[in-house]
Formats: sequence, C-alpha cells, structure tokens
Amino acid sequence: MSQTINNAPGEEKATITVVEDVRRGAPTEAVVKKQIDELNAGHAVQMNPNSIAYRFSKRSRPFERQPLSAWWPGSALRPTLTSSIVANKGFIRQFGSVIDGTLKLNPPYVSAFGGLFSAGQVIGQFCIQWITDWVGRKGAMWTFMAILILAAVVECVSSIWWHFAIAKLIAGVGIGACQATLPVYINEHAPVQVRGLFIVAYNIWWSLGGLMCSIALYELNANLPYNWKIAIYTQFAMIGTSLIIFIFLPESTWWLVSKGKIERARKTLEYRFGAIPGYDIDGELSIIAVTIEKQRHWDREAKAEGPLAIFKGLNGKRFLIGSWPKVLQQFVGLGVFSSYSTYFFQLAGNSNAFQVTLIQGCLSLLAVILDAMCVDVIGRRRMTLFGFSGACAGVLIMAIVGCFDYTNKQLGSVLVFSGVLANFCNTFQSSTSYAYLTEMPEQRFKARATGWGLAYCNLYAVMFNFTIPLMLSKWVVKTAFLFAALGIP
Repeated sequence: MSQTINNAPGEEKATITVVEDVRRGAPTEAVVKKQIDELNAGHAVQMNPNSIAYRFSKRSRPFERQPLSAWWPGSALRPTLTSSIVANKGFIRQFGSVIDGTLKLNPPYVSAFGGLFSAGQVIGQFCIQWITDWVGRKGAMWTFMAILILAAVVECVSSIWWHFAIAKLIAGVGIGACQATLPVYINEHAPVQVRGLFIVAYNIWWSLGGLMCSIALYELNANLPYNWKIAIYTQFAMIGTSLIIFIFLPESTWWLVSKGKIERARKTLEYRFGAIPGYDIDGELSIIAVTIEKQRHWDREAKAEGPLAIFKGLNGKRFLIGSWPKVLQQFVGLGVFSSYSTYFFQLAGNSNAFQVTLIQGCLSLLAVILDAMCVDVIGRRRMTLFGFSGACAGVLIMAIVGCFDYTNKQLGSVLVFSGVLANFCNTFQSSTSYAYLTEMPEQRFKARATGWGLAYCNLYAVMFNFTIPLMLSKWVVKTAFLFAALGIP
C-alpha cells in the first residue's frame, strides 16, 4: 500500500510504499527492506562501487569514496604525538624542569597534556551532535577541521608548558568531534552486509596514522632530536589533504530525509548511484522515510521524547550496551600500554622506547586488518570478548613481571611482549566497539548516542590520563595490577 508521511509545515512530503506481511498469524508490522539487503556481501559491494576505495572505473567518482576516505591518517597523529613526543629531547628541553639535577618533564605536566586532551575530547564529543543534527554531517566535518587547524597553530607558537597544554585541549575538542561524526557518517553510507568492515576500516586509517607518527618521531629523535616542531608541522599536510577529500563527500541521505529535504536527498542518491542500472532511488527514499517515521511513532508510544529521550526506556538500554565496550577499554589499561606507551617503557628501563612503540604500531595495524576480515563473519560480541580477554591477560603478565627485576634483558623482553599483546588484543576489539556504538541506537539518535557514548567513555579517560603518569612514577610496572582487576570482561 502507499502511505504519505506528513513532515513539519513547509517541508516536502514523501510518498512511501510499505509492504505488509499478510501471512496467517504474522504481526501487522511494516516490512521495509532494500532489495540490496537480500544480496551477499560481494554483490552488495558491486552494487555500491562508490563505497569502495580501490574502485577506479567510469562509474565511480574518485573523490566520493565514502566511507573509507571519510577517515584520515592525520586523525591519529594527535593522540600519538601527545603520548610519544613527551620523550623527545627537544620537547623536554623546551618544557622540562631540572629535578634532582636532571632535566626532565614534571609528571604533572605529562598528566596535564594527556588529561586536557581527553577533557577536550569529552567537550567535542558532547557538543558536536547539536551541530551534526542542525547543519548536517558535512557541517560538522568543517567545524572540527577548523578546530584542528587552530590547535596546530597554537602548538607551533607554544613556548611554555601551559601553552602546549591549551593546544592539547583544543586538539582534543577537534578530535573528539571528529570521532563522534565520522563513524555515524560511515554507518549511514555503508551497505549493511559490509557495514562492520567499513566501520573497522575507519580504524585502519587510525592505526596507519599512529604508525606514521611513530616512525616520524623515531627518525626525528635520531637525526634532529632538538627540533621537535617539525613533527607538529606535518599535521598541516594531513589537514590539507583531508580538506580536499571532504569537499567531494556527499551529505548523508538519512539526515536529509529526517529534515524533510527530499529533493536534496534524491540528488545525493542520484550522484552516488545514478550510474548503476536499475537502482531504485524512489524505493531507497521510501525505506529511509518510513524507518524514521516508524521510530518516531515507537518513541511517542513509549513516551521517550524530549532532550533526554536517549536515556529513556529502550533507548537507554541501547545507549548503555553501545557505549560499554568503549568504556571497558579504559578499565583494561588503554592509557598504560597505548596512550603512555613510550613514557611507560622509558620508566621501565627500556633503552629504545620508540622501537617498542613502532612494534606496537605495526601490530595494531595488523590487528585492525584482521578485525576487518572477521567482524562481519564472527560477529561483534565474540570479537569484543576475545579482544578484552587477551588484553586482560597481557596486562596481568605485565603486572606479574613488575614484581621482579624487569630491567634485565630476559624479563624486559617479557615486559615488552605483554604490552604488545595487550595493545594488539585491545586494538583488535576497539574497532568493533565503534560498530556497537553506531549500530545500537535508532536512526534519529545516532549522532547524539555516538557523541555522548564516546564522551561517557572519555570521562574515564580524563581521570586515567591525569592519574596514570602519577601512578607510573610511583608504582611503575605494578600499576598494571589495577587494570588487570578492572578489565575483566
């Protein structure tokens, strides 16, 4: 049958076709399913040539490679810079103090850099959802790019430690907004059969960016150890490349339909899929419209409306389930073996902490690639349980080694292995946690649930980023006992 959805006054109306299940005893719920949903993953990919980064044919537009191009390696440079540049000689000379006759960074400074970065992430993740819902996904992209440019400029002119701390706060706002926007954008563009693959591919760029930063800092430390600002300047190249890509990315069709912008949504679908023979654009618009309207109807029935509707009834359960895997990342010790990996191994007596970070970066990239291959086959829950179990085992080994003389070569190697194992397993599941976060909420709450879920996670990150450097300076490797207990899945 045909049904007309009435939008707000002045908005366009969309006529949608709803197919009902009329079998005896079947519930009288609308069945809204795309024809592409019946295809296997390979055929779905063939039907979405513009969604595949490696497809260069006349049908695909090279700059419209959503969702893989929606994430950029530069996004990982800032977290890696925050955690690794603190060991650079030039950085220590610029911002360090003489303590017990030795020039070094004050632990409170290190904790301020990490803590303010995480605090900025919370602010960005919490606030960007209003911009995302108000001006669209692309408007949010331009917003966080402007913030990241400002952060890079402030870093370049920093001469006192609190200048750099302010830059970390601004950078955290930009990265937090970025993290809360792009997974939603990817989720709304990817075919359902390979949605997990594309959301995990988002983390491939993250791992690649972190690896690139580790290599750059290692070479900088070897050749120009006192010219630390060279690493800061590299961010402008990444930002510039991203700006070019973002120009050609289309707006989310789901957002356009939810705002009643039907003709713009139609043009977006024609731009993306117009070259595919037989693609039913009107049917696609109908499915999006009826899905959004049905979810609104359920919320009205459940009285789950208003600014806090995301925490009410079924929406509240979805929010907790979707955000918990990201929260558990902090409890299993992400700050020890990832955020402060260089600082940790330096305190543990490893003479080549950058090399350990480089090894971790390579294995993190491998973990994300394996995750991408398995997430749509094994499932989100199994991937999460496997990753957290392995990370918890690695942290426990790390803690046990801390009870002995880990500065000798044999136990030092075990310490490095345990940190690498924990980081590998945590990275293996971290990509899947983004799938949880973006797939659990209903459509109209995706932007808000993703942003607020990440902000909720980073409230714990703020706490640990301020406390971990202090714990490491006193307990060193034994700090891992705390996270071995907290991180049990």
